[in-house]
Amino acid sequence: MKVELLSTWGDDNTICDTARVSYNKKARMYTNEENEKLIRFLAKNNHWSPFAHPKVQFRLEIPIYVERQIIKTAVGVDYNSVSGRYVDFSDGYTIIYVWRKQSASSKQGSGEDLDKTSNEIANMIQDQVVDNAKIAYKNLIELGVSKEQARTILPLNLNTTMIWTGSLYALIRLCKQRIKSDAQKETRDVVEEMLRLVKETNLFTTSLNAYNL
Repeated sequence: MKVELLSTWGDDNTICDTARVSYNKKARMYTNEENEKLIRFLAKNNHWSPFAHPKVQFRLEIPIYVERQIIKTAVGVDYNSVSGRYVDFSDGYTIIYVWRKQSASSKQGSGEDLDKTSNEIANMIQDQVVDNAKIAYKNLIELGVSKEQARTILPLNLNTTMIWTGSLYALIRLCKQRIKSDAQKETRDVVEEMLRLVKETNLFTTSLNAYNL
């Protein structure tokens, strides 16, 4: 899996400017401390709209099952993915090396790791499925089957490439939903990396802190 931050627009001052526009005021008319106080107030009182104006854009190379969990948080987001109707992208897969048991307390989550022997068997099953999928897809293409139909036999750990463009608030919502302890680890890893890259820009430090991110 790979996460790349492509572009950003705006910063903490953009949020302040947006919040104060009704008074025809701008962030530069206030001290840093006053601007930080305003951002914390907005976040605390769920005045979310100012956080929807800044934008961030990522290029994500992720398995389809992770893509599905990320695009469920769709408000304030635009995304486009590589299409299996146009290109052959059947060779890239995200391989799991450490398998987890089904959670005893959650129907959708996972728990502790499998024992060593069971993990090795799970790896063998995974390898067999991926190898068979590659061969089957290639055979269908050689038969003259269209890509849009041949892709239907491919498993969910097939990698896809997606451009994710969203507001800062959309990223905040995604982090709140997918960095929780009960979120799937593979999805959590991707979203944590998205957050880390945005933090490194130092453009939204106060805003992210205000949301405890």
